[in-house]
Parts: sequence; structure tokens; C-alpha cells
Amino acid sequence: MRVVHKWHKSSDRDLKQIAESLAYNCWKFTLTSVRGLQDENFHFTSKVQGMEVMTEMLIFLMQVTDRLIYEAMEPEDRAQFIGAMAYRFLDIILDNYNDLAGKDGPDRTDLVGLINERSTEYAEFSYAEDGPSYHFLRYFGERVGAIMGDDQDNKWVIDQMMEIEAPDVIASLKKSIGGIVGIDLD
Repeated sequence: MRVVHKWHKSSDRDLKQIAESLAYNCWKFTLTSVRGLQDENFHFTSKVQGMEVMTEMLIFLMQVTDRLIYEAMEPEDRAQFIGAMAYRFLDIILDNYNDLAGKDGPDRTDLVGLINERSTEYAEFSYAEDGPSYHFLRYFGERVGAIMGDDQDNKWVIDQMMEIEAPDVIASLKKSIGGIVGIDLD
């Protein structure tokens, strides 16, 4: 999958445009991750279940982004940036649910509630220079595990999310933040 990590032209972009571009890249990262789960023989019962996993991953990536840009942006700018990402995530998620023929997805209010609930819960976990804490990753893995179920095919999904998927999407996210947002994270 091709992901753009840099702007093609050097014109100025506002925070909203930058956040929306990063949000779109996050969507691509989650799509790649869900396809990877399928390739590893994790069992999805429906496309809606895949969308639910992607939604949890997007919320996770929004939380990671907030932690990564924390010291590089003024609080007001950071709040605007994360808010713009959240609104773009909402649009992407709802558009994709609508594309699933005959499937009613969550409404916007439900998704906003889910994002706010998860944000409150993730706020309890630490994020250091070397990345998210064990509890941060475990919480994420458990959220995905709750969606996937605990049948024989999916019993290791929490470990998969913590040990493989999360580090991979965080590495991709850091690269995008460096190129699109212009914040050096190395």
C-alpha cells in the first residue's frame, strides 16, 4: 500500500489540513493491519467486525499521536490538531460503514461517545520516549480482543495487537508525523 509521508509542494498548510492528511494515513495503516490479521488466520465474522477493529485502532492511533506531539505543539494547537483528526476519523468511519451494502453502522453521536470514552481511559496510561506502556498496549489489545471474540482462531489476538500490530502502526505513524506534520520524532 502506498502512503504519502510528505507534501508534494512546499506551500503552507493549516493544522486542519495536516491533521486530516495524517488521519487518512492512519486509516491506511489500520486497513493494512486488519488485512495482516486476516493473513495470519485471525477470523473475522463480518466486514462490520473488521470496521470495529479499525475504529479501535484509529482511536488508539489518535491517542498515540497526541502523546507524540505533546511537547512539539502549543496546547491550543494540539487540541485543534487532535480534534481535526477525530472529526476526519468520524467521516472516514461513517463513510466506510455506509459503503457496506445494507449495513447500518453506528451514528456519529455514538462514535463521538466512544472516542471520548476511550480518550478518558487511555489518559490513565503512560507513554514514555520508548513508546506506550504495557498497560496502554494491553488496553488496546483487550479492546480488539473483545471485538474479535475468544474462539480458537482469535485467542491470540491480544498478543498479536500488542507485540506486532501496535509497534508496526506506531512506526508508520511516526514516519508520517515526521513528514506530514514536520515534527522530528527520532
